[in-house]
Amino acid sequence: MPFDPYLALNAMLRAEAARFSPPAPPARQQEPESAKTAQTTAEPPAGDDTAV
Repeated sequence: MPFDPYLALNAMLRAEAARFSPPAPPARQQEPESAKTAQTTAEPPAGDDTAV
């Protein structure tokens, strides 16, 4: 397999960027399904041109 200098450079730059970037924020807690459905509103699908 031939050596790809761009692939190596990309890997090196990504490692350096990860080294100096702040840590990722903690993951948010998953909401229960009942809370998600209570906040959503029903909208007709986009592109429904039957109503004139």
